[in-house]
Amino acid sequence: MQQRPHRAHSRVAVSLAALVALTAAVAASPWGAAAATLAPPAAAGAATAFAHPATGISATSQAHTEAARVARYWTPARMRSARPLDLVVGAGGERRLRVGAPAATRGGAIASFRAVPTPRVPPYSFNGRIFFRRGDLMGFCSGTAIDSPTRQLVLTAGHCVNSGHEEGRATVWSRYVEFVPAYDGGAAPFGVFVARRGTIRAPRQWTKHGNPDFDLGAFLTQPNSEGANVADAVGGGAAIATDLSRHQTFQAFGYPGETRYMQRCTSPYIGDDPLSNPLPGPPTMSIRCHWPPGSSGGGWLIAGGSEIDGINTYLDFSKRSPTFGPYFSAENVGKLVKGL
Repeated sequence: MQQRPHRAHSRVAVSLAALVALTAAVAASPWGAAAATLAPPAAAGAATAFAHPATGISATSQAHTEAARVARYWTPARMRSARPLDLVVGAGGERRLRVGAPAATRGGAIASFRAVPTPRVPPYSFNGRIFFRRGDLMGFCSGTAIDSPTRQLVLTAGHCVNSGHEEGRATVWSRYVEFVPAYDGGAAPFGVFVARRGTIRAPRQWTKHGNPDFDLGAFLTQPNSEGANVADAVGGGAAIATDLSRHQTFQAFGYPGETRYMQRCTSPYIGDDPLSNPLPGPPTMSIRCHWPPGSSGGGWLIAGGSEIDGINTYLDFSKRSPTFGPYFSAENVGKLVKGL
């Protein structure tokens, strides 16, 4: 989760991407039923463009080699030691890194969410944990398998794949990106799905300007070890819904740092973040779920879990706040995933 600046409060940004970018700079990435590169330069005012890391890998054999390397990297021990990271931001903009502890045990009801008892059953199985590396830090976010033409698409928060605009620092892309749907206490019931290098995307409004209205990330994945694409493996995936009424009841999912088990929270739409009103793009909206670090990118499902209409992106830790996320429109998520 990333923290949105709110005035006169000490603020906590839990954007894994922002944290690692800062570290690199200091060092020198029941209902129903992945070397970090800079974004290519954007044209001024390119409101509809998206960014992705440059790559020279295109051959199928090279792609498979890359996928195997990433899958080998993420051993069970590394998955267990991956952690959500916090960035404490003061009222004057001063920053302090804070490393969260790896999760070790199954918890009961935590904050506003509770454990999903059957994570391998659709539509719960559409949700999963995303592991990635930036520099020497290993972190995680949450994400959703998408019902798309390629059957390979995963959706998450922009700050999970790219650090975004961070006080003039160059943006940093995630490496070793891997999606584990229905991740359950270390188990990967559907296998692992490694991000295809060169397909990791985030809107330029996020990578160049840090606009929370466009804090969205997407990537295509390699098939699992059995040759299945992610959407097929998990039972279909969620279709992306855009430009709907904001007044929905959402089933929100995520893997907060306190636990290695999928959690969920049910909430209606409860309003927009007024601080996002002056920014270009549709204002962010909120739900009555207080998601801790690690849950960034977790999907907000509707229509019995068949559609996704939002994701967890930020909250204000200075108080028990709701969770905010981009309003899904053709302008942001629609353009991001076009062709995927």
